[in-house]
Amino acid sequence: MEGAGIWIKVLTYLISISAISTALFFLLRFSLRSIAKFYPERILFCDRLKPTARILYSNDNTYTEEQKANIREKILAKKKIDLRKYKPKTFKNKKYVKRIDEAVRWLLDVTRFDEILFEHNYMFGFWRNLTAALLVDAILAFVLAAINKWYYALPLGEYLVGIGILILLLVMLVTWVAYCNGKTFAKRMYDVFLNMNDNDNDIYYF
Repeated sequence: MEGAGIWIKVLTYLISISAISTALFFLLRFSLRSIAKFYPERILFCDRLKPTARILYSNDNTYTEEQKANIREKILAKKKIDLRKYKPKTFKNKKYVKRIDEAVRWLLDVTRFDEILFEHNYMFGFWRNLTAALLVDAILAFVLAAINKWYYALPLGEYLVGIGILILLLVMLVTWVAYCNGKTFAKRMYDVFLNMNDNDNDIYYF
């Protein structure tokens, strides 16, 4: 009976640890997503650089002016959002950017059936969240370096500043990869929209 009691305690302990680990995993996951909404999304992907908006700026060459005009016409026809009337069509025109964002939220919904677009969105989200995770790691490394210098000597403490700098360089690289994936995702979204049948969400290719 004593042996059985020990196993029950061990099992209870393992279940408790598993529950706590699961909770911490989801807390970390949602925290990183929230951080990613701030960096890189809000800081780096500002109105000037936001891929989904920049494509429709007059100074962007992803599409020809004729193609951009077709996109704006189709958005007007299907969603009644008139992007044609705003001038200049740049990031400096906040009303234009706001209306593009409104159109993009709708576009994400009507183009979600496309599997390739879903994959691009998944990869964009992965790299964006990885950027946030690495940024947290860099901050943590610098905090530990400060603790090592002024409060308490830590193992390998003399390397923490270097590790933090290395992670920051990695953050810059991953941020660039995330931005490139964001541009690929935005381009695919507009391509799918341009090729959509006017009657439904079926797409056809010319």
